[in-house]
Amino acid sequence: MKNISINNVMYYCVFICLLAPIFGLISAVNAEESFGDPFEGGKLTNSNWKWQNEPPTWDIDKTREGFLTIDSEPNRNVWASDASHFLYQITDVDTFDVETHFFAKWDTSSGVNGLLVKSPSDNNWVTLKFWSRDANSRGHIQFQRKQAGMGRPDIQWRFGDWGDIEMSLRLKKEGDTYTAWYKASGDEDWMDIGEGTFALTPPLWLGIYSGVAAGSGKLEVGYEHFRDNLNVTDVEPEGKISTTWGMVKSRY
Repeated sequence: MKNISINNVMYYCVFICLLAPIFGLISAVNAEESFGDPFEGGKLTNSNWKWQNEPPTWDIDKTREGFLTIDSEPNRNVWASDASHFLYQITDVDTFDVETHFFAKWDTSSGVNGLLVKSPSDNNWVTLKFWSRDANSRGHIQFQRKQAGMGRPDIQWRFGDWGDIEMSLRLKKEGDTYTAWYKASGDEDWMDIGEGTFALTPPLWLGIYSGVAAGSGKLEVGYEHFRDNLNVTDVEPEGKISTTWGMVKSRY
C-alpha cells in the first residue's frame, strides 16, 4: 500500500474545507427559487406560473412592449369570492416581499387588479388592490382580506385622470403579518399603507390578477414585471444563466 505523507493529508483537508462553503452556497442558491418574471420575450419566463380563470385575451410584448397585458372579462371581482383572472405561483414560504408596476385603462363602474396571496383551503386571501371606479369616485387603493379590511382604512385616490392610471404595488409577508405599500407615477419613495395580521393555511397561491367587477365594461391592465425582492436572481429552468433584475431592465 502506497504511503501517504502527512503533508498530502493536510493539503487534502484544506482543499475540502475550501470547497465546502462553495458547494453549500450553490445548494442554497438552488434551493431559493425566485417568484420573479420580467414579462418580456413574448412568453412567461418563470415556469411556475398557473392561471385561475385564464383570460381569453392576454399577451406579453404584443399590446405593450415589455408588459403582460390582460383584457379583463366582466363579473371577475375579488371580494365575497375570487372570480378574477389570477396568474399565480404555489408556495409555502413563511416570508416573501414582492412588487409589480402596472398601467390600467378602464371604462366601467368597477374594476380590480393588484397583488393577491390566497389560501384555497381557507377560501380566503390577502390582497393589495387598485379598485378602478366611475368618474366621480376615480379609484381607491385597498388592502383587504375576504370581505374585510387589513390595516388602516382604504386610501381615497384623489389625483390622476379617470380611466387611466400608472402605479406600483408592493406586498410583504412575515409569518402572519402583511405590510403593504404603493407608489404613484413619478414618486421615488414607497408610500406606507400599513400592516395587518391574518393567518392563511398553506399552500398559498401568490401572484397578480385583474377583472371587471361590474357586470359590464372594460378593463385593460398591463403588468411590467413581477419582482421578488428577497430572491432577486432569476435563473433559467436549465440553471445555466443567472441575471440580476437591474441587468434585465430599468425599474420603469
